[in-house]
Amino acid sequence: MDDLELKHRDHRASKPATGTGHELTPKDGHGIKGAGKSTALPSDRTAWVVFFSLLVDLLAFTVILPLFPSLLEFYASNKKDWLYYSIMQQVNTFREFLGMPDNERFNVVLFGGFIGSLFSFLQFLCCPLIGAMSDVFGRRLPMMLCMMGVLASYVVWAYSWNFTIFVIARIIGGLCKGNVTISTAIITDVTSTKNRGKGMALVGIAYSFGFIIGPVIGAIFAKRSSLESGNPYLLPALFAITLTVADMLFVYFCLKETLPKEKRAKSLLSQFRNASQLLNPVSLLKFDAVEIRSSKEDLNTVRGLGMVYFLFLFFFSGLEFTLTFLTHKNFKYSSMQQGMMFFFIGITMALVQGGYVRRQAPGSEKKTALKGMASIMPAMVIVGLAKTIPTLYMGLALFSFGAATVVPCLTTMISHHGNADQKGKVMGIFRSLGALARAIGPIVSCTVYWSVGPFWCYFVGALLFMIPMRILVKLPAEKK
Repeated sequence: MDDLELKHRDHRASKPATGTGHELTPKDGHGIKGAGKSTALPSDRTAWVVFFSLLVDLLAFTVILPLFPSLLEFYASNKKDWLYYSIMQQVNTFREFLGMPDNERFNVVLFGGFIGSLFSFLQFLCCPLIGAMSDVFGRRLPMMLCMMGVLASYVVWAYSWNFTIFVIARIIGGLCKGNVTISTAIITDVTSTKNRGKGMALVGIAYSFGFIIGPVIGAIFAKRSSLESGNPYLLPALFAITLTVADMLFVYFCLKETLPKEKRAKSLLSQFRNASQLLNPVSLLKFDAVEIRSSKEDLNTVRGLGMVYFLFLFFFSGLEFTLTFLTHKNFKYSSMQQGMMFFFIGITMALVQGGYVRRQAPGSEKKTALKGMASIMPAMVIVGLAKTIPTLYMGLALFSFGAATVVPCLTTMISHHGNADQKGKVMGIFRSLGALARAIGPIVSCTVYWSVGPFWCYFVGALLFMIPMRILVKLPAEKK
């Protein structure tokens, strides 16, 4: 999702933005020290360091996705693992309640959905806190600590001979994976409002390529893994560990601190004084942990962007989750064919982010985000009605365009708000709202899908995108 020039780049250092006209102030009332000072930072180089670090991180993170069927088969062989059978019982109860067929692939999707929702919920809890920490200690130290926590989760995964230990590994990873929040704060530190959209687009491109290449590598591991080996996940776990260690070394030697000491929040205690406001969904939607200094209109803009982001990902993640059910039911897609479908979505998103989003003029983010949401509405209807493969992929192309444009544009818009000593907190709250949406969206959408059928699920889902669009339209235009 990054707008940085992939070719013909200029290597000049640029100064971090110290104010945008939309000023938010921490609850403790402390302003920014040294507001009149400016520190030259290698923004172009730093953005690319962030890009490659995120890409490596996501390759390690996504390698597990194709392994879920073999992992579940392995853990099912352990008859004494009470947690596995307890969760599987709940999954079966949920499946029977919805009237879903007892299909092995559907069971795997539901089980994987549970693990994914757990991870997203943990991200909802930790992102605002990690973002606030980065405002106090700078970006580099919290980034390294998060990577150490993620590394620990992969080490536990390598030794997870039963499902309970595996879940512990995912919990550690979910609580520590704050590098994306910090990365967006770093991009905000080293870019101006003029080129920030390009930086945010680069984060999106890293995401797209990570979710393309990582699962392919995981599929190779899945093909070679077998229960006879005694440990079907040891090699992919070691692969993830190796990548994470390499990423840590890369960040340690290549990433310079982007938040000077004179621009940091005064103390961690002041940041966490109202910790409940960083964990309460209602408080997060209202951005209660920060306070507008300039005008009420700016506060309403920040809240509006948070609501748009939450609603968009709530509807989007739910419909995305049910694609597996739809394509298997209507087209008898195998796991390999579904993998190719998501590969197509990822490639399309990367092309849109690299060739379209990064070329958008500063101040056009709102218009581009509206275009993205508008494209998803017909996309969902086409996918829900599709009877042929070409029609399905036509809908998926529109779907991919929307997915590639909305999130980076909204992230760029929210990054224009807040002073340097609270960018991490603002970006952390923003990402926390998205994580909460991804935690509950699939459950709601899955319930609707199996209760009223795919057509009404996708048709009503398409119409619901009008809600975040309506909110976004009413928000003030971004200053160019």
